[in-house]
Amino acid sequence: MTDSIQLHPADAEARLGFDTIRARLLAHARTPYGREKLEALQPVADVDAVAAPLARAGEMQSAVASGSPVPVRETADIRATLRRLGPKGSRVSGEELADVRHTLETLRALHDDLHGRQRHAPALWQIGQRVVVIKALEDRIFRTIDENGEVRDDASPELSRLARAIQNAEGQVRSAVQRALREATAQGWATEDQPTIRGGRAVIPVRAEAKRKIKGFVQDVSSTGQTVFVEPAAAVEINNEIRELQVARGYEIERILAEVSAHLRHHRPEIERSLEALATLDAAHAAGRLAHDLGAIVPEVASAGAMRLVGARNPVLMLHVASGEGRGGKEASGARGSEAAGEPAARAARDVVPLDLSLGDEHVTLVVTGPNAGGKSVALKTVGLFALMGACGLPVPAAPGTRLVLPTRIFVDVGDRQSIEDDLSTFTSHLQTMRRVLEEADERSLVLIDEAGTGTDPAEGGAIAESVLRRLTQRRAMTVATTHVGALKAFAHDTPGAENASMEFSRQRLEPTYRFQTGIPGSSYAFEIARRVGLDGPVIDEARAKVGESAARLEDLLAEAESRAEEAERTRAEAEIQLKEANRVRADYEQRLEKHRAERDAIKAAALADADSILRDANAAVERAVREIKEAEAEKEATQLARQRLAETKETVQRRSRNVDKRRKRRAPSTPGGALLGPASGAKAAGAPASSGPIAVGDQVRIDGNGASGEVLELTGKEAVIALGALTSRVKLKRLTKVGGRKEQKVFVKGGGAHEPLPITRARVKVDLRGQRVEDALQEVERFVDEGIAAGLPSVEILHGKGTGALRQAIQNQLARRRDIVGFEAAEWDQGGDGVTVVRLA
Repeated sequence: MTDSIQLHPADAEARLGFDTIRARLLAHARTPYGREKLEALQPVADVDAVAAPLARAGEMQSAVASGSPVPVRETADIRATLRRLGPKGSRVSGEELADVRHTLETLRALHDDLHGRQRHAPALWQIGQRVVVIKALEDRIFRTIDENGEVRDDASPELSRLARAIQNAEGQVRSAVQRALREATAQGWATEDQPTIRGGRAVIPVRAEAKRKIKGFVQDVSSTGQTVFVEPAAAVEINNEIRELQVARGYEIERILAEVSAHLRHHRPEIERSLEALATLDAAHAAGRLAHDLGAIVPEVASAGAMRLVGARNPVLMLHVASGEGRGGKEASGARGSEAAGEPAARAARDVVPLDLSLGDEHVTLVVTGPNAGGKSVALKTVGLFALMGACGLPVPAAPGTRLVLPTRIFVDVGDRQSIEDDLSTFTSHLQTMRRVLEEADERSLVLIDEAGTGTDPAEGGAIAESVLRRLTQRRAMTVATTHVGALKAFAHDTPGAENASMEFSRQRLEPTYRFQTGIPGSSYAFEIARRVGLDGPVIDEARAKVGESAARLEDLLAEAESRAEEAERTRAEAEIQLKEANRVRADYEQRLEKHRAERDAIKAAALADADSILRDANAAVERAVREIKEAEAEKEATQLARQRLAETKETVQRRSRNVDKRRKRRAPSTPGGALLGPASGAKAAGAPASSGPIAVGDQVRIDGNGASGEVLELTGKEAVIALGALTSRVKLKRLTKVGGRKEQKVFVKGGGAHEPLPITRARVKVDLRGQRVEDALQEVERFVDEGIAAGLPSVEILHGKGTGALRQAIQNQLARRRDIVGFEAAEWDQGGDGVTVVRLA
């Protein structure tokens, strides 16, 4: 069996406030089994022993937070029922069987729920799989016992027969009694108009003087003697029969209960084991609920090394704040004074100042100083509470990175233990605790001393406290001591393994901030607080003089150091805010830059695609003209017609090239520096490298950096005539990039013979623009009509829909400005009507 942590004194839990934690745990328990387990909960120093309950509590907390808690339900205690089933032939009541059925339902629901969570809650499933589902017994009890614990009339065929017989007999009795009552009423003998029941038998009320006039038996007399209750003779035999049937029914019920009890007795060992698992799950459920209330985490636990508290909040203080208590006094010294609205747990987390503390690494002793009501005691108790909660397998209200060391002994010297009965003063009680500490404390101990060195002469008390702390530091016992004794600050500064700490105090506001600071001794701020509460100035000045200039100067220096630390912390917080904002702005600009780069790449890709399309269309037109000339055997008319078509194609290609160029410039995004990323920005990457020197006739040039390339035929002012294959085009010099000099002329002579079929562009004959923006639609119309002209199509159709007519009007306005089309009109009514525009190209 795992050894429990030794606590001294016996009420150490209450002194630290753990009794409040235990009470809240018990309030969350749903079953008597879980409550007993929590009442017997003891802190243990075995890491392996607390790992499993910590994991279960954490999984329960996650289930609660997800809005789908584990179904731990209220149940009755059935252990006494199971114990009474020990002797063979014993039976239990219907009410007890109903409680058993409800417990079996709870166990089955738990088992099935945890089976579904086994991937996400393996620690809970490890306990849940110990629960035995006994559905047959559960169903048997359900068929036999109703919700009120009564045996159902249809529990057996015999019981059903008896129930029907009793019902029929009772009907006959009612009829016989009603007849007798009507006769008595007619004769004026009845005192009431309804029959009643006396001694379990149906009777009629008649006047006392008329009792012998009615055939039957007197069953009762009223308190006044004026009324007698007569059982009519006609109902006597039937009542006797009912009585016999009821006795038989009772025997049948006893038999059924004995039979079901025997079934229950057979499963008693499995149910008892399941109840043990239910106790563990209920305790884990309570721990998970408490962890949810506190916003707790599952900490790292160890048996040695450093204890680290990160963002730790005193759980007792959080519960007080969440319930609206603990707003004043020393116990509330770790809470801010402002009321907060909203969820209690969120309010508590906001109001209770977090604590960062390390103990057992570079230093094993912390001497905590600072003003009264500044939070020293709360910080000390937080260390003790976290150790107890971790040792009991409970999550703690802290941030990730928290690491708890499980001690084997915890010594608590907190509060006033003076006793009239034992003739103990406060100082004497402190000394007795210190004696016990010095006798038993070792490196696995946690020692918590509140107000060390007080209760007697400050010099003498401080000297004793220093001697005790020195020995505890040498033994490497983890120790936290709060004090106002100045000598202990010097001890913590000069002694290896010891460290000063303090609770911050704002000199500007003359109030505590409740922030814990390691490495800085704190001032008591006695004079400042006295001045704040209105103590006379001369009294304070006289007190400062009596303390001495050096002591007062030391307090001033400590106060100044705290003030500078407070200012540094404020500056650091502001710097963090500015850094976060700078990082946000930087990320925003990086995102914008990436977006601009993507848009630039898209524009370049679209420009290349447009240029490629222009070249394909031009080549197709040239090939078609050459083929027509050859097929017509160079007839004059055919040649002239081919040349005319070639000239028209040339004009179309030039116009499309200019339109593409305009669209590229219009869509080109600005860089963060403000420069436009035009098509020429990627010329070297996309095409041939640029050559140096001015452009001359015969040079090879590229239009717009990555557009079509050709040879310079003529230079006139700021323009040049460029040969693009079989076509020529006049282009401004600023759009040209020199990519090579004059090419060597070569002559090729082609022989006759068969020629392979030349490729012909497959142009679209219809385009659907419905739903597009006007600007995008007009660009698509420009490309679509150009393709149709280049392919020699007679007409094309533009589907724009009817709608408001705005898109149709914009398209037709653009078509009206073109001189290279024959005309356009709306389609026939059965071909789309006003929703389609037919463009005649030839």
